[in-house]
Amino acid sequence: MKTNNKFLSLIDLLRYRATNEGNKKAYTFLFNGQTEANILTYGELERRARAIAAKLETMEIAKGERALLLYSQGLDFIFAFFGCLYAGVIAILAPPPDAIQLKRTLPRL
Repeated sequence: MKTNNKFLSLIDLLRYRATNEGNKKAYTFLFNGQTEANILTYGELERRARAIAAKLETMEIAKGERALLLYSQGLDFIFAFFGCLYAGVIAILAPPPDAIQLKRTLPRL
C-alpha cells in the first residue's frame, strides 16, 4: 500500500487545504441529522483554529498540556479541536454535563 507523506499531520493537511482550497466546504453541520444548519470552509476553519491557538498561548497553556473540551454537537467543537492541534495542546473530548442530571454527571466529569 502506497502512502502519501506529503501531510505528516492534520494541521499540515488543513494548511494545504486552507491555502489551495480555502473557499471549499470542509464541514457541514446537519440540524437533526438532515437539514444543513452551518457550513464551514477550510479557510474559515484555519483562521478560527489559529485564533484559538493564539488564545491558548496567551493563557500560557504549554505544548503537551491537556485541555478538556466540553462541547455540544456543532462546529465550535471543530474549531476548538483544531485550535488545540495548532497550539500543540492535547484535546480531551467529553460531552458537557447534562444540566438536568447535574448531580450524577458532574462528579463523573
